[in-house]
Amino acid sequence: MIKKITVASLALIMSTSTICAKEHAKIGEFYVVTKALLTISDTVKEGNSVELEGKSGGGMGIDVGYTLPNNFAVEFDTSYSRNNILEKRTVIEGTEEKLEFNNARGKYWTYAFNIVYALPLTDTIGIMGKLGYEFEHETINQLDVNAHDSGMVYGAGIEYYLSEHYEALVEYEGSEIDSPRGSSLYAGLKYIF
Repeated sequence: MIKKITVASLALIMSTSTICAKEHAKIGEFYVVTKALLTISDTVKEGNSVELEGKSGGGMGIDVGYTLPNNFAVEFDTSYSRNNILEKRTVIEGTEEKLEFNNARGKYWTYAFNIVYALPLTDTIGIMGKLGYEFEHETINQLDVNAHDSGMVYGAGIEYYLSEHYEALVEYEGSEIDSPRGSSLYAGLKYIF
């Protein structure tokens, strides 16, 4: 999936025939991004006897930002996602080790404050990177999990200028938070006020 997005992104860049770069969003403008997300998933070990294996999931997110000088912006983002989880539990009965499996559904709310840098490459294409701090609330009812965690979040993406007020974007986002949710891929639409 990541290879397909990378190839599509590079093809989009190469097919753009503009020569000069320009600023897409002007200093002092607010913007809102609505985006669909795909969670990549991760496997998390909890002690010696439990492993939570996340499966790919989906959700949605919203970013609200404000542009600053020199292609920087400050941004608040939130997202909601769900994914299936396979719990693998090692149980010792007498002298035998036995593996038990449980299926569960994880729900995740995240909130982050980010600094964003967007570099226009051409009149229509820009690349962006972000760094911030994220809070995650994880609920897995079938496993009695109701947890909160936080950590650094980082991301990179490509923005495609559609008009004075609209940009399309694809973005990868990862974080230091260790959960079955894993990293995320986003595709969205930015509205610049």
